[in-house]
Parts: sequence; C-alpha cells; structure tokens
Amino acid sequence: MPGGAPRIRARWARGCSHQPASTPHPLCSFPPKAITALEEDTAPFNVPFYHLSEARSYLHKGDGGSKKCDKRIKHSQAEYWRRKMNISRCLSIATALLTLVALKAYIEWTAEQEERYPTPHGVRWQGDSITPTQPFEDISPAFVFHRFNASLQQFRHSIPRAKAYWNDKQYKNFQTLEEGSVVNASWNKCPSAGVEELATKIKHFNSYPELYKNFILYGDCRNYSLLINEPHKCAETKNNTFLLLAIKSVPGNFAARQAVRDTWGQEGEPGGLAVRTVFLLGTAEGQFRPRLQHLVHFESQSFGDILMWDFEDTFFNLTLKDSLFLRWTLDYCRGVRFILKGDDDVFINTPKVLEYLSLVDANKPLYMGQVMSNASPFRVHRSKYYVPESFYMGPYPAYAGGGGYIISGPLASLLLLISQYVAFYPIDDVYTGLCFQALGITPQPHDGFMTFDIAEKDREDPCVHSQLLLVHRRSPQQTLHLWKQITDPNLQCGQEALKPQPQKPPGF
Repeated sequence: MPGGAPRIRARWARGCSHQPASTPHPLCSFPPKAITALEEDTAPFNVPFYHLSEARSYLHKGDGGSKKCDKRIKHSQAEYWRRKMNISRCLSIATALLTLVALKAYIEWTAEQEERYPTPHGVRWQGDSITPTQPFEDISPAFVFHRFNASLQQFRHSIPRAKAYWNDKQYKNFQTLEEGSVVNASWNKCPSAGVEELATKIKHFNSYPELYKNFILYGDCRNYSLLINEPHKCAETKNNTFLLLAIKSVPGNFAARQAVRDTWGQEGEPGGLAVRTVFLLGTAEGQFRPRLQHLVHFESQSFGDILMWDFEDTFFNLTLKDSLFLRWTLDYCRGVRFILKGDDDVFINTPKVLEYLSLVDANKPLYMGQVMSNASPFRVHRSKYYVPESFYMGPYPAYAGGGGYIISGPLASLLLLISQYVAFYPIDDVYTGLCFQALGITPQPHDGFMTFDIAEKDREDPCVHSQLLLVHRRSPQQTLHLWKQITDPNLQCGQEALKPQPQKPPGF
C-alpha cells in the first residue's frame, strides 16, 4: 500500500506501547499479522479477511491504496471459504475412517474380553484342502419315491394343478421323480432360461418386482462356493455338538452379530452340552460390497463363526442360504443333536432352550416353533411377502415362523434330500414347511416361541422373557440389556410372568 506502510508502522509503534489498558488505541486490537498484511504487498493471503477489513476501514478511508486493499480483502475472503469447504470435506472423510477404525477396534477389544467363551477356531478359505467329516452321497430318485411315497402323494394332492409358475414347475418335479430321473442335473447350468423366455411362460412377468424376476431367473442355481468356512466348528467337540445356533445375518449387521456373541450366542459347554454358533451370510450388495467383505473377513478371523457363500444376500435368497447351510451341516457337523435356526435380531433364552432339549430324544423328528396354520399367500403388492397369483396358487402348509425354530439334527439330511425335488420358493420358512410336508413331518407348536413379538407392555420385562425360548425382534441394545437382566441370579419373578401375551401375526 504506497505511502501507507510508514504511517501504519509509526501509529502502531507509538499507539500501542503507551496506551492505557482501559482505553487502548483501536489499532492495537488488530493482530500483528493484519498489520503486516497491510504493510507488505507481498504478504501471503493467510490473514483472515475480517482483520484486513477492520484495519482498512480504520486506516485507509479515502486512501488511494484502498482499491488495492479491497482486492486483497476479496482474495482473502475467497481463500477463507475455500479452506472452510476443504476442512468440511476432510472432516467427512476423517469421520468415515474413524468409524471403520472404531469398528475394528471394537471387534478386537470384544475378542479379548474374558467374559466370552474363547473361540480359537482357525479360518479356512475356499481352496484349502479340507476333508468333510462324512460326505453327503446322492440317493437315487427311486429310493426317495418309495421311501416317502405316502407323504409325497399327500403333498402332491395339496398343491393345485394350476397354470401358476411354481405349481407347474413342481408338477414337473413330481414327474421327474416318478421317472427316476435326477432333478438337479441343470443346477450348474444357470440361469436355465432368459428373461424373454420367462416373459412368455409367466403371465405379467414384466410387472414383477425386480427381486422376483431375479429369483425366478436364478431359481435353479443351487451350487455356490464357500468364501469363508469354519470346517472345524464341530470337530473340536469330537462331532458331539448338542446345539448348533445357525443365525441368518447379512454382511452389514456387525452390531447385531456382536450382541449375539456377547449374550445368548456364547459358545461353550454349559452343563456338559456343547453349544456352537455360526452366522450365515451371502455377499454384500451395491457399492459397499468390497469394503464390507474386508471387514467380514477380519471379523471371521477374530471370532471364527462366519459362513459366507458367493451369492448376493437378499431376502429372496434366504431359501438358498438354508439349502447351502444344510449341505455344510452334513459335510462338517453331521453329528449335531439339534439345530436352532434364527435371525440375528431375535432374543433366545439359551439356558431355557438347553433345559428343554435335554429332555428330548434327538433321534425322533422334531420341527418346533411358532406354527403358522391355514396361512395363504399375501396378494398385496407392497407387502414384503407379496406372491403374484401367476407365480403360486394354493394355500400354505403348516410351518414354523422363520424368525426362529428348532429341528433335530438327523432331519438335516432328510431336508436336503427332499429339497432336491421341491422347487425353491422365495419365502424361506414357507419353503421349509413345504419340504417337511413332503417328508410327512408335522410342525410342533411351542408357546415359548414368539416370532411376531409379544404384547407391548411386556417387551421390557425380564420376567416375561425369562419364561420364553425365543422372541422376535430385539435391537442389539435391547438384547444386551435383557440378557444381563435374565441372567441376574437375584432376579425375582412372580406367577404373572408365566403367560406372556403374543402379538398377532400380520395377515392372520
């Protein structure tokens, strides 16, 4: 600023050194950097613009250098906002990174807690040389037809001979079975039909939701490789696992899985009964898939309880997940006594489940849960359970709600066997009911299963939960809180907690 520098320095020197503290010279309130910026034309634009503006208005009113000073102020303003935006962007990135680091640290910290049962299982990746405990051998269609002839005939009569896609496909399976042919010959050749071909076979196919189209397109694809395996999960119990908790989850549900590990899903041998836990996953959807895959791999290495297959984890692929899990069970956990299948947002009273099952003969067929009877397909398009009439016609069989149910271990091989002759259905618990109907096994109801939740007034009551076997659904925070309460030895409950009121299932 020509001519301005001597005047500024002189006023700064004499004004600020002798001013009383009560009445300082106005110029003395400006930071030295502001004075320097006004003195030197070459000063960098790193002085906040509001300091320059104040100094300029005080010292250079009507000054010939004010235009140049205005220019410097504008530059400083632009630089200020640019830096502010960069800081905001950096904060967003830093927050995301801190979230991932915190998640990793939390998993590591939880793994070291002494309160958990240790799980020192090694992780084996696809391609490792692992010999299954007892490989599943394909059984001839003739054996299946004669062994289950009576129940298969009843199953056949329960399905209307309609033009709906699933009905037609299932009748072709019946015919194939009677002819002694192998149904699964095309399972490695999928998709077996294109979209245009399906559109000619299925009425209103083009109006189906995208998930339905994909389900039909890949409905015959049942062979998917294991990306993460736990081959020694049951071997360490000398193949004498009493209860296997098979929990359906999705890659992003880290908090839900951790809550299960810290509460009702703890592994150990309480009362001499070996309990093991596995989480059943497909691969993540969308743009976050690579990042989630890395986190799931790290989680698996930390806890040794993840089974992940190479298929996209969607609601309509739960049936596929069940089928792949049955195959895994026969390969690596064939001697298991009981299997509890459930979602990762259920609350299970594991001690009470073990108490009940310890009195049950595992060699007898057991398919137990909250039984849905006289149910029919949902025809409301917006429903999660929507089933188009051109896809399936007829009632549903009696089935246990998919939130959680128990089967005896020996039934796993029968389920996998009969599922080869039952066409996949998009709703997994209904499909399980169809398979059990084909086997001639009726679901057994138990009042301790509340897969549609309980009355709202009872949802925070530990005494009510202490009398249940399973309730759906609970958040991770609720699960941790309830588990601490029901395992408290000082918990005292009256007789009024013995009869919890169930929530009415939707659509019934």
